[in-house]
Amino acid sequence: MRTTRACIASFSLAVAAFAGDKAPYHVAGVYTETCACGVPCKCELTGEIPPTCQGVGAFRFTSGDYAGRDLAGVSLAYAVKPGEWVRVYIDAPDPAHRATAEQFARVAYRDWGKMEAVKDARIEIKGDHGAYTVAVDGGKIMSYVTAPILGGDGKTALTHGNTHSVFTDTFLQAQSAGKTVYHDDQRAFELDPGRNAYFNEKMSGHGSL
Repeated sequence: MRTTRACIASFSLAVAAFAGDKAPYHVAGVYTETCACGVPCKCELTGEIPPTCQGVGAFRFTSGDYAGRDLAGVSLAYAVKPGEWVRVYIDAPDPAHRATAEQFARVAYRDWGKMEAVKDARIEIKGDHGAYTVAVDGGKIMSYVTAPILGGDGKTALTHGNTHSVFTDTFLQAQSAGKTVYHDDQRAFELDPGRNAYFNEKMSGHGSL
């Protein structure tokens, strides 16, 4: 059962959202995603969405806040068919963090499509430097693996800067290194290896939403 404090936090954020007020946010941590597109995906870079795009991603917030409420220690994952639907999964240390994470996610993803569900789930993000293994509920809901695509120096990943994302303006290039699997109720898809992936292990975003 939610604590009184968490319920008050959730109610306050909901009132602000209903009123159309923007709230300040800052997030930092690890970010990774993969989708059906070839390399590179245009969605995050230019906002142009290919009709076949669908994908999954995950975040681990090492620090952050939304509307003055803490997001540190929260992990968040999503599945999306851009322009149609999005589902969000939250792994939070306590009810107060969970309430803040849900409100932040609902605002951050409001232009992605209909928010079909926000659920609690165990989110694991393992690896570094673009080589990540991600699992939601032990892989029952989501699983994927990525590998970096190195740039001209042969050591660091290709980098895209000055992008439009809420979460980071810099994406490092990767690709899926195995089959991507997503299944939750009536929503399900599988993506072949070699599809687009982005990451940033020093993700940092801020502004007002």
